[in-house]
Amino acid sequence: MRKNTLNATVLLLGITGSLILLNILGLRAFTRLDFTRDKAYTLSEASRKAMEELEDPVTVTAYFTDKLPPPYSSNARYVRDLLEEYRAASKGKLSFEFLDPMTQETDADKEAKRETKRDIFGRSFREPTSVERELAQEGVQPVEVRVVEDDQVQTKRAYMGIILKHQEKKEVIPVVADTQTLEYDFTTLVRKLTRPKTPVIGVLQGHGEPGLQEKLRRLQQLLSQLYEVRPVELGEGERVDAAVDALLVIGPKTALKPNELKAIDQFLMGGKSAAFFLDAIQVDPRNFEPSDAEHGLGPLLATYGVKLGDQLVADARSGQLSMQEQRGFMVIDVPVPYPFIPLLAQLEGDSPVSKGIGGVLLPFTTQVTLQPPEGVQGTVLAKSSKTSWLESKPFNINPRRDWREENPTVGGPYPLIVQVSGKLKSHFAEEASTSAPVPVLAESQGEPRVIVAGGSSALWDDFMGSANQAFLLNVADWLLLDSGLLNMRARGYAGAPLDKDLTDGTRNAVKYGNVLGIPFLLTAFGLVRWRMREARRARVTV
Repeated sequence: MRKNTLNATVLLLGITGSLILLNILGLRAFTRLDFTRDKAYTLSEASRKAMEELEDPVTVTAYFTDKLPPPYSSNARYVRDLLEEYRAASKGKLSFEFLDPMTQETDADKEAKRETKRDIFGRSFREPTSVERELAQEGVQPVEVRVVEDDQVQTKRAYMGIILKHQEKKEVIPVVADTQTLEYDFTTLVRKLTRPKTPVIGVLQGHGEPGLQEKLRRLQQLLSQLYEVRPVELGEGERVDAAVDALLVIGPKTALKPNELKAIDQFLMGGKSAAFFLDAIQVDPRNFEPSDAEHGLGPLLATYGVKLGDQLVADARSGQLSMQEQRGFMVIDVPVPYPFIPLLAQLEGDSPVSKGIGGVLLPFTTQVTLQPPEGVQGTVLAKSSKTSWLESKPFNINPRRDWREENPTVGGPYPLIVQVSGKLKSHFAEEASTSAPVPVLAESQGEPRVIVAGGSSALWDDFMGSANQAFLLNVADWLLLDSGLLNMRARGYAGAPLDKDLTDGTRNAVKYGNVLGIPFLLTAFGLVRWRMREARRARVTV
């Protein structure tokens, strides 16, 4: 008995020592195993490539307050691990340091933190320390977090920001509140710091389109984080400015002139890309007054294999409007389903433009069908639901329309957004000439990319929610051939939902099976084991 106890003790000590040694080695040698479906905790190929392409050093300073409560403490650990991976992938070109701003405070700063003042309303405040002023100038902002200290819940000022520097340029992540898209944000900032030229996205103007400072302010703000966004007016010219790398055509209300159509066609024939968000009608979301839109781009897009419909798509799966109703002496806001704002639970296909994105709103959209010619690849990016239908002119888009008295013919799903890419033929191929003063190309050089959507309101400020923003960024990245960034961003949005076409009975069976079935099986297994043990005891004789 004594020998067995001694052996067990030695074995236990050996296992404990091995675990302690592994923990010590783990602190010094970084490694991480990733068993997630999309490798969410593994540095993506785009990030590794960005690190391999570094020619000059990039320095990173992460300002994280020490001993933060969950979940902020896990954020700090994730950031440290991620930076370790970046450093390893860059072979030392990227370096970082982790600093707690509190450790940088001087004695004068600590004394200043004890001195509080009161404003005219009696609220207490204190002057910022030199460290806090310096971080504010750098763009790193403090956040207030609730902590438990001395058995009391207190509010603590904390820092969770990152500063990246390359030569004379600097980029800042003011607060790392969510790590889901941190790798995408970090890699795009590194590429922005180190690229020799900022890509230019042109937004067509001059045909009644919404202006960048009118309905597209959010679009400009989002795209300007990575690209230069500038308005483009074609006028009497037959060429788009050569400095433009990708073109957005968003909601023209009057027809483009022949020379403008040729300019866009030749822009694509030159190997560059464009996205078209085109309307059958445009609607003012304040009063729902419709106005016709005659863009004249249909024949041009048909040459590339895309056909635009002229009927509005209505969908029972839709967004909602807030309508005022009289209830007694009160006027209240009531949410009302509005089928002319289809809500896309999930975008379609394996394209990096649509992968992992759901919840996109497509107001006042028409059907867009694919008829790609030989050598051109076409993909449907978005469809309406099975409970959708088509409405013809004159459109009745009254939000107070009583749908209880109507029985529309449901015929969905309908394609709403498509993409084409490959060797495109020019719409002006018959005029092709390389000897003319302005050469006309009969087919594309390289493989341009084209996206066509049956409505432009999805990009207006009124409808630019988080899902629409993600879709817009994916469109811009795809047009500029940066597919690696799209795949990385998709990892932040992709989930593992059940099949969207499951019946309600099957869906409920799966849901309640997970909630109740697994605990029931574990309980049953425990009972069976208990009865088997009791049966063995009953057979034992003394």
